[in-house]
Amino acid sequence: MGGIASPIDSVQLLLLTLNYSRFSIYDLPITTYYSPEVIRYSQHDCGLTFAVRVVPRASSSGIVGEHDGALRVRVAAPPVEGEANRELIKVLAKSFELPQNAVEIVSGTNSKSKTVRIRGAQAAQLEQLIISK
Repeated sequence: MGGIASPIDSVQLLLLTLNYSRFSIYDLPITTYYSPEVIRYSQHDCGLTFAVRVVPRASSSGIVGEHDGALRVRVAAPPVEGEANRELIKVLAKSFELPQNAVEIVSGTNSKSKTVRIRGAQAAQLEQLIISK
């Protein structure tokens, strides 16, 4: 037989190779697609309104990033008698470089998931906070 292999020989060789090697789906190259972090917000004349997810009793206070379409903020204060809410207002006011009276908790005062309105804030500032974390 000449030096040219027939298609039958190639298929048989492939089957023999697969039978003698351990093959796993994890050996295949996988492309992972990452979606950008998106926070639900609305910009109005009265300010910027967006969703916040609070993590109370953290070791330190600060903005962590995004969680399920909300800005994730860790606060060191416990969720007792509004302490965590006051700490959240301080953290957001400092991050947006605005006075504390510009930050208002619209809904969710007794929940980890809150809606916050910040008077004088812009959507670009919120996007910059997410990118920097």
